[in-house]
Amino acid sequence: MNYRFTFLLAAFSLASILFVGLAPRLRSYRLLLVLIGFSLTASAQNWSSFIDPSRAVDWKSAGFTIPNYTTNFATQPSLGTGSSAASSNTTAIQNALKSCDSSHNVVNIPAGTWYVAGLQFGTQGKQVLRGAGPNSTNIIFTAENGCVGGLTSAGICMKSANWVYNGSPEVLSGGSRQCSWTGGLSKGSTTLTLSNCGGAPLANHLIILDQANDKSDNGGIYVCDGLTAGCTYEGSGSPGGRNIGGVIHSQQQTTYVTGVTSLGGGSYNVTISPGVYFNNIRSSQAPGAWWSDTVQNSGIENISLDGTNTPDTIVTMFDCYQCWVKNVRLLNGGRSHILLYQSSQDVIRDSYFYQAQAHYSQSYTIEAFSASGFLVENNIFQQVTAPTVYNEATGAVQGYNFAVANTYTGSSTYASAAYTSHNAGNDMNLWEGNNVLGVWADDAWGSATTTTYFRNLLTGWETGKTDSTIPVILRSYVRGFNIVGNVFGQPGYHTQYQAYATSTSGGVGGSPVNRSIYSLGWGNGDANCSGTPACDPKVFSTLMRWGNYDTVTSGVKWDATEASPAAVAYAGANFSSSYFSGLSHGLPASLYYSSKPSWWPSTKAWPAIGPDVSSGDLGTCSGTYSGSQANASAQCSGGTLTVGWGSHANSIPAQDCYLSVMHGPPDGTGGALKFDASQCYTSGGSGQTAPGSPTGLTATAQ
Repeated sequence: MNYRFTFLLAAFSLASILFVGLAPRLRSYRLLLVLIGFSLTASAQNWSSFIDPSRAVDWKSAGFTIPNYTTNFATQPSLGTGSSAASSNTTAIQNALKSCDSSHNVVNIPAGTWYVAGLQFGTQGKQVLRGAGPNSTNIIFTAENGCVGGLTSAGICMKSANWVYNGSPEVLSGGSRQCSWTGGLSKGSTTLTLSNCGGAPLANHLIILDQANDKSDNGGIYVCDGLTAGCTYEGSGSPGGRNIGGVIHSQQQTTYVTGVTSLGGGSYNVTISPGVYFNNIRSSQAPGAWWSDTVQNSGIENISLDGTNTPDTIVTMFDCYQCWVKNVRLLNGGRSHILLYQSSQDVIRDSYFYQAQAHYSQSYTIEAFSASGFLVENNIFQQVTAPTVYNEATGAVQGYNFAVANTYTGSSTYASAAYTSHNAGNDMNLWEGNNVLGVWADDAWGSATTTTYFRNLLTGWETGKTDSTIPVILRSYVRGFNIVGNVFGQPGYHTQYQAYATSTSGGVGGSPVNRSIYSLGWGNGDANCSGTPACDPKVFSTLMRWGNYDTVTSGVKWDATEASPAAVAYAGANFSSSYFSGLSHGLPASLYYSSKPSWWPSTKAWPAIGPDVSSGDLGTCSGTYSGSQANASAQCSGGTLTVGWGSHANSIPAQDCYLSVMHGPPDGTGGALKFDASQCYTSGGSGQTAPGSPTGLTATAQ
C-alpha cells in the first residue's frame, strides 16, 4: 500500500470552509513531510495520499459485525401448507417473533413452501427469522402488511415502536422530537450542541442531522432539489427531507447517540458515533436534529422470499440500527426488494436478487432513504432493473457486488445501471470492487456530492443495448466525485473517452456519447443542454480521476491534471498537479478494509480489479454468449474466452458463485437460479459469511 500522511491533517480537524482557504499551504506542508519521511499510520485513512479529507470519510465504520444468535425461542411456529394457510401462518410467525427476548432470539422456519400474508417483526429488536436455507425454505407472500402507514408496505416489516418520519409534526418547527443544531458543526465532530429542543434527545437511539438545501449555486458543493429553480428535470415532485418554511432539508446523516447531557433551558450536549460526515454545515442553513425511534439487531437469514404479490417492497427496514439480511434469495420485487428508511449501519450481504415485477421507472431493488453508514456487500443481482438506488444516503459502502442482465421494459435498447444518486443529499458514499454495468448519479430530484468509485469493473455494455451504454454518468450539479483505480468499458465497443459540458449551454463529445466512458455535466439527457437543468461544467472541473484503465485508450491514466481539481466552496483542492506528477502509482487494496478480509477466498487475488492487477482472469465470450463476461472457455457455450481489460480484472467472489456454482449463463438470461451462500462460500469469522474457492473453473492460455 502507498500511504503518505501529514501531521497537520492527522492532528487537527479543520472546518471545511477554513480548509479551502488554507489548501495550497497545507499541500506544501504535506509534500514536505512526505519528503522527510514523516508518517502517521495510526490515524490516517487508506485514501490519504490521493484524496483530500474534504472528499471522503472513514468508511471502515460502515456496517457492523452480524451477531450469531443461536438460542431459539421456546415455542416455534407451527405452519400449515397451501395458500389457504397464509393467515394462520402469519399469526404463528409474528407471535413467535414478538415473543423473542434478549436471550431467546431465533425463530426457525422449517424446510418447505409456506404462504404468508405479510409479516411484522416485534419492535424490541434482537430477533432473527431464519430458514433452513434459501433452497429449502421458501416463503410466498400473498399480500403486504401496512408496515409504516402511508410510506411503505412490505412482505416483511422491521420497524420501531414509536416511529415518525420527516413530515410528522413532531419533527418540524416547534415539535417534540427536534432541536436546532448549534455546536459541533465541523466534519468529524462527535459532540454536538443541540438547542431550542422540543424534547430531550434519546440516548442509545438514532438521530438524524440535517440542514436546509442551498437556494443558489455557490460554485462548489451545492445541495439543491426540486424546489430550487433549475435544479432538477422532475420538478418539485418528491424531494426527500424535512420541509421547513418551504425549504427542503435533504442532506441528512442518520447516526447513533451514545450519550446525552442536559445543559438546561432546552439545550443538550449529545455524543454521536460515527461523527459528522459533512464539510458544508453552517449556521446560515439552519442545521437541525430530529429523531424517530429505534429498533436494533433484527435480521433475516437462510431463506427464500417471493415478492410477486408485494407491489411495494419485500423487506423494509425502518428506524433500523444494525439490522441485516444475509443469505436470502429475493425474487420478483415490486418497487424494491429491500427498502432502508431512516436507518444506520445495516448490512445486506451474501444474497441473491432476481427479477422485478415491472422493470420500469420505479424498479429499484435496494433503495435507501435517509440511511447512513450501511453496507451492501457480496450480493448477486440478475435481471433486475437498477441494482441499487440511493436517495439521501450518506457514508455508505457498496462493495463487491455482481449484476448481470439489467432489464428495462421502457426500451429494448436502453441500458440500466446502479444509481449512486437519484435524489438530493447523497454524499460521502463509497462504491468499491463492484462488477456492474455502470454507476450513475442523475439530476432527477436533486444534486449529489463527494462520492468515491474505487476498483470497480464498469463495462457500460449488455447484449443488444445501444442507448446510455456509458459506464459513468454524472449529471448536472453532481460535483466533487473521486474515481480511482477502476476498469471501464467494453472491449471493441466504446470509442470515446469522455463527453462533458464546458458551459451551461454546450459541451464536447456529444456524438457518439453512448460509446463514451464518461458522460459528465449534461443536463436533461445525454449530451443535452437545452432543457432543465442546464448543463454544469463544474461536474468536470471538480472531478478527481487517478489510475483508471479504460478500453478506449487501452491503458491506465495516471493524469496529474485530472487528479488535482482546484478548491471550490466546501471542498479543498485535491493536492496539486505537481504533487501527483511525483506520486507513486501504487494504490491501497481497499478503502474500507485495512487488510484482506477474512471472508475473501485465500486462493483469489486481492485486490481483484485495478491498475496494479496484471493477471486478471476475466474476459469476453464468443459463441452463444458473445461479448458477455466469463473466466473460463467452458462457460462460453459454442465459443471461447478471450481475456480482456488488459488483464486488469478478475472475477469477484459473487461472480464466481453465479458462474461456477449456480451455473448462471454469462448473459444473465433464464429463470431464477438456486442459491445458497453456504454452497458458494465457506464460513468466516465475526459471524459473517465468507466466500470460499470457486469450483469448476478452468484456465485458458492467452
